[in-house]
Amino acid sequence: MNRAAVFTALIVIVLLVGGVVIANRPHSAPPSATATPPSTAATALTKDTITYTGNDFTPGVLTITSGSTVTIKNVSTDDLQLDSNPHPIHTDDTDLNVGAVPPGQSRSFTVIKKGTFHYHNHLNPVQTGEIVIN
Repeated sequence: MNRAAVFTALIVIVLLVGGVVIANRPHSAPPSATATPPSTAATALTKDTITYTGNDFTPGVLTITSGSTVTIKNVSTDDLQLDSNPHPIHTDDTDLNVGAVPPGQSRSFTVIKKGTFHYHNHLNPVQTGEIVIN
């Protein structure tokens, strides 16, 4: 046999062995999607957030269901005192009378009473928002 034939035979053998090794190696399964558990009455209650920026509340109108937990986040450097309307007696929905929320902190509360209620920053009553509770 000449050198070219031997060299070609070696290349063919290497390719065959490589093909067998690759074909027999274990394949990793593709990642499976994580299933989201179905919603039940116990988990149907939501936790929604109202953010105070120092100038206003975001969102301006929050629509939620009765029994939901609402979190007020003060991301500003200003003091916040969240209370329901009307100012200064805060009697529309006393669940909204959270009181002081210092800068960088948050407070949570649960709403029960259904209806549309307005709230404000007691320290600056022109800063207002609305919660619709279904």
